[in-house]
Amino acid sequence: MPTLVSTYHRKEIAMTCPSKEADLPGRTARARNLILLALPCAALLAGCSGTDTADTSSNNQAEAPPVAMPPPIVASHTYRCVGGDVIYVDFLKDELSINVRQGSSGPSARLTAPAPDSTYAGNGMTLTVSGKDIDVREPGKPSRKCARA
Repeated sequence: MPTLVSTYHRKEIAMTCPSKEADLPGRTARARNLILLALPCAALLAGCSGTDTADTSSNNQAEAPPVAMPPPIVASHTYRCVGGDVIYVDFLKDELSINVRQGSSGPSARLTAPAPDSTYAGNGMTLTVSGKDIDVREPGKPSRKCARA
């Protein structure tokens, strides 16, 4: 092997340089490792080069109408009916909508009215407010009068 001698600050440093033929197995292993590392990276990059789906979804959002928030609740009242039933009514700020629940944990139904102070209807139910009382009508059931509790 050739030897390289250098003088650095009055010290001799002897270095040996391996020949290209002697390091062939090491260089082959490094090249193989480099190729094995490059293949998964290329596969990852190939997966990213497809159609840009984020761009198409942003175009769809531009075409979609804006989402309107529901009107806020301005008053919530509990009504006790003649048969002992309890109805919970949330009056909304738009004065055209109410949320009605039968029972404390029952599902809520949205009823709407064509004009303020008129009869609310929806989900097969009609509800008329008169002062502190309500009149509830549902198909297959008798009309119920309920008073604010």
